[in-house]
Amino acid sequence: MRIRFTIVGGVLLALSCSSRLPHPQYTNQPTSALIEVDFPAPPGRVEFVPPQPADGAVWIRGEWLWEGRRWGWKPGAWVLPPEGGGYARWVMVRRNDGKLFYAPGTWRNASGEEVTPDPQTLLQARSRSGVVVNAEGENEPTAPDIAGDGGS
Repeated sequence: MRIRFTIVGGVLLALSCSSRLPHPQYTNQPTSALIEVDFPAPPGRVEFVPPQPADGAVWIRGEWLWEGRRWGWKPGAWVLPPEGGGYARWVMVRRNDGKLFYAPGTWRNASGEEVTPDPQTLLQARSRSGVVVNAEGENEPTAPDIAGDGGS
């Protein structure tokens, strides 16, 4: 009986933690979108996702954006996807010579071109910003949080 309860409880916990948020149709980032960065992004922030504000709205997860010399957090948001657009999630890649490249999340059309303007943010996540500590135990300099404007 105890084993059965543990298994059922584990299944229920797993289901409650799964992501069932509506997401956009995803597309790939083109190689041309990659920019060189000095160091990898910190771990993602924990976000508190508000309820879906409208039918058809999709959730774009928060992400770190490269601000020239440091990373700034852009909170996740509910948006209405643009007609015929797909969302290219942010990516980070390391070349064979060790150089690090990053491309921010952005909306792209069927031809792979960026969609402008970004869709309007309907509702944004709340997150707790704070000091980011790197692997050496030192504070990592980050830019101020970035106000969301539409999921890219």
